[in-house]
Amino acid sequence: MRVYGPIPSRRFGLSLGIDIVPHKTCQLDCIYCQLGPTEETTVTPSCFFPIDDIIRDVQEALREGPAPDVITLAGSGEPTLYTGLETLITRLKEVSDAPVLLITNGVMLRDPMVVKAAMLADILAPSLDAGDAQTFARINRPHPDIRFEDVVQGLRDVTHAHPGEVRLEIMLIAGVNDTEAQLQALHEIVKTLRVDRIDLNTPVRPPIPERGALPCDATVLERAKAIFGEKAHAIGAFVSRQADSAGRSAKDFLDIDKDVLEVLKRRPCTLNDICEGLRITRSQATDALIRLQQAGLVRISDVGEAAYYHATQPR
Repeated sequence: MRVYGPIPSRRFGLSLGIDIVPHKTCQLDCIYCQLGPTEETTVTPSCFFPIDDIIRDVQEALREGPAPDVITLAGSGEPTLYTGLETLITRLKEVSDAPVLLITNGVMLRDPMVVKAAMLADILAPSLDAGDAQTFARINRPHPDIRFEDVVQGLRDVTHAHPGEVRLEIMLIAGVNDTEAQLQALHEIVKTLRVDRIDLNTPVRPPIPERGALPCDATVLERAKAIFGEKAHAIGAFVSRQADSAGRSAKDFLDIDKDVLEVLKRRPCTLNDICEGLRITRSQATDALIRLQQAGLVRISDVGEAAYYHATQPR
């Protein structure tokens, strides 16, 4: 299955995710990536999975699960490396009224095929974490063929031309890009873009410390908000749009353990994330997690005061 969720997103509500590239297929090796290191960065696009299969899985998820707030192209790698992206977005709009969200690192937004596809997304959510090439290299660890100046120009061109909502994400990392000078340099670039909202984020999911990606505290996020202005928002915890204390009955799942594991293969989650995303009770989620831990398929790690579950063998 290339489709997972809906799962809770701190930025977009309930998200039905679609994996359209193999695990960690990306042009970058960002130090904060929740999926861990990229073994080999690449700039070579491919049609990794048949579009018909993806659409079939989407239709099945829409029939069986709760209605998503968005259908998200992101998952375990960089979706702009999928050569069928334009066709896929077109067909997603034919099978669902949910907005199509394209989350991208933005490095291929100068490629004409990628630009055509990006223009079809209802919501375009690129990222930019650095105000200069040196910081870009330190945080994002790009493929050698990627130039920071080209990335910025692509963001400028596409954000100004995009007909829908553009939400820029900036990942702030303690001791790396959170100084006054770094924030001002980022702001100077952001002022040249056309964005509807700026999401100021900081790493909260493992792996974090081992790659030098430590979260910023609230005072840094507030200072950044003041610099970036009224469009800037600090990202908080996921809030359910519809409380459901009863949850979904276990009989609604063919295999509740498999559902939980599929979510965790894509991203580490708290217990609350799992309950909200799968519409199950805490006891159902806890029982599934115990079985998965006993089988060696899931482990737990603490980040601050939060406990995160993640698959021992992610996609």
